[in-house]
Amino acid sequence: MKIRNGVIDSIMLNEACSSGCGSFIQTFAESLGLDTISFSQEALVADNPVDLGTRCTVFMNSRVKQAQKEGATVGDISAGLSYSVVRNALYKVIKLRDPEQMGTNIVVQGGTFNNNAILRCFELLTGKNVVRPDIAGIMGAFGSALIAKERWNGGEC
Repeated sequence: MKIRNGVIDSIMLNEACSSGCGSFIQTFAESLGLDTISFSQEALVADNPVDLGTRCTVFMNSRVKQAQKEGATVGDISAGLSYSVVRNALYKVIKLRDPEQMGTNIVVQGGTFNNNAILRCFELLTGKNVVRPDIAGIMGAFGSALIAKERWNGGEC
């Protein structure tokens, strides 16, 4: 959502796929016996993030397996996945052409942004100031609750 002069100017939504939902990273981390926090910490200290492209996460699985066979570290794979998920969401799903379209200051929402590696990749790829509210993972639900409260007329739903 872009706000100009206190008014919503434009909104960019992920309507095409689940590329930014974080479940792919969670599932992969669990397959290695790690939780997502540990997996993202590995990404933050990686030296050589694996280039996994920006394909759909369903097809990315084979690239990850190939990287494992080639001896990539867990951190390099984790960082590669983080970059790929962010690139896919930015450039394939919402079809961003230029990060300048996003404005100067960005507030992110959604549970995927609780992953520090995803947040850092987003910052690096966009070159923007990024704010992650403490309630990033529940902002959608919170907003829905505010709208419901505003529209509640005391009767039946």
